[in-house]
Amino acid sequence: MLCSLLPLQAMANGVDYSAGFVPEAPKGFQAISGQDFEICYGPGSEGDIDEVADAASAAYASVHAFFRGAPFHPTIIVASAHEEYEEILNAGSLPEYSVSSGWGDGSRSAIVIKRPDAVPNFRVAMAHEMAHIATRSYIRGYKYALPEWFSEGLAVYVSGDLPGAKMGMVEDNCVNGTLMSIDELERVHRLSATDNVTADRVSLAYMQSGLLVKYIADKYGNESLLQVMDHFGPIGDLDSVFSSVIGDTPNEVNFQWQKELKRELDARDGRILEQSVHGYVVDHHGRPMANETVSFTALRNDSPVQGTVYTAVTGEAGQYSANVTYGPLKVVSEKPEYAGFNDTITVDRGRSMFLNVTLNGTALEERLAREKAERDRRNMILGGSGIAIVCIMAAGFVYIRRRRSE
Repeated sequence: MLCSLLPLQAMANGVDYSAGFVPEAPKGFQAISGQDFEICYGPGSEGDIDEVADAASAAYASVHAFFRGAPFHPTIIVASAHEEYEEILNAGSLPEYSVSSGWGDGSRSAIVIKRPDAVPNFRVAMAHEMAHIATRSYIRGYKYALPEWFSEGLAVYVSGDLPGAKMGMVEDNCVNGTLMSIDELERVHRLSATDNVTADRVSLAYMQSGLLVKYIADKYGNESLLQVMDHFGPIGDLDSVFSSVIGDTPNEVNFQWQKELKRELDARDGRILEQSVHGYVVDHHGRPMANETVSFTALRNDSPVQGTVYTAVTGEAGQYSANVTYGPLKVVSEKPEYAGFNDTITVDRGRSMFLNVTLNGTALEERLAREKAERDRRNMILGGSGIAIVCIMAAGFVYIRRRRSE
């Protein structure tokens, strides 16, 4: 979990925007200077420098490109342990999940980060903190007044810290209607470095903020995010900037995102069925078959919809129609003594599919034909036997009549 501790907010009525506290490397730390950043490390981190430098180089390149070359030159201070991390930040007691922080802007900036083996996904953490510094370096004006939900969301988005493994937490809260409002997001971010909020709540706030910023970028483009920061700098009012750039306030955008996400999840999980399969059930002669059942079993393994069965029954004309989830479906239709239909189809999102189902009754017809032939043969035998008996009886009758006449 990333935890960015922003400097104190600048006074809103001033023009000299203070950068606030920027941490410095402790005495005894060594420094390696580069074109884009400087790395400072203590005795316990010598073996990590190559990994730190590689992560910093990759992070700087991607973040620098997103912010269109906004100049910044951070000092990266590597802490060998949590206690040293707290000491460098002069922060007293910090939660263990606090592993990195970004301070300042431009050339007066610093990233304090624990050594790589103590930071889950070290490269992403480095990019996250670089994004914070680049954000403040890019904004001209009220750079320290930017609300934390947007600042953290932007850092999550720019660093690519949106792993699918964490999406389940956001999705569950969305389905349950417990995702946060903008005010609640802001509150949790501001408490993230304290014991007044749980780690799970902090993790959800970071993910929700990142996904909300991603939603804006996907809908309006990355350019809209830069425009928000361009307009925010001179006035320091994010609500009015959102209204002018995006067309809605942050609360309205948050509501729209949650509504669209909920609909997406409902469609994924089969609570909304926007697809259909329709057609006819016929026999091998093409004759429609009434009152036959066709079932569709969802084969998708990306949601609880897997294994759900949708059914339809044909009418007098042999026609059926079923609303189904999207993706791969197993189609089955069976009738006693018929060769059943068993196939797999894929229905695209928001589309319908025409599918005729054929139940082959050839084996049944052959059996019925054999039975009929057997009956005919028996009838013929029985018929022949009857004629023979009649003939015998007739001959006997004639014989008796002749004897009586003699």
